[in-house]
Amino acid sequence: MRRLVFAFLLSVAIAPRCAVAQEENGEVRVSVVLNADGSRTVYETNPATHKTVTTTTGKDGKLREKIRWDLDESGRFLRGEVFGPKEQFRFILQNKYDASNRLIEETHLAKDQSVIGKIVFRYDAAGHQIGYSTYDGAGKLLGQTVAPSPSPAKRK
Repeated sequence: MRRLVFAFLLSVAIAPRCAVAQEENGEVRVSVVLNADGSRTVYETNPATHKTVTTTTGKDGKLREKIRWDLDESGRFLRGEVFGPKEQFRFILQNKYDASNRLIEETHLAKDQSVIGKIVFRYDAAGHQIGYSTYDGAGKLLGQTVAPSPSPAKRK
């Protein structure tokens, strides 16, 4: 009989709540994240096949989005097909990582593999994300965000 081991991670006020279950033989891993808006995201991962399915439902339990992911050998999300509430295809996600294992680029593709848009992430020297830039399918910059810098320490 397979036993499930549950680990409940309690969060600080703004972080989502998460519960993890994993079969002892490692075949399937299920993680549940309770999001701040009341929605829930379930991650079902099969390490043997390098696949994950994420399903997000609203507070009302209705399906919002489903992503079928291909993972790399390190378990990182490489490519995902995104579907809407009625299982209609939306777009494909492709992620790129740097040598430090940080997500540096997320590309959105149409079914025919044409680029819809791109998000490029920026990090500081310490490896903290400091912002990102969004681009359309032609590579035109649509916008940028910059993480707020910490306030300088007050002098006494």
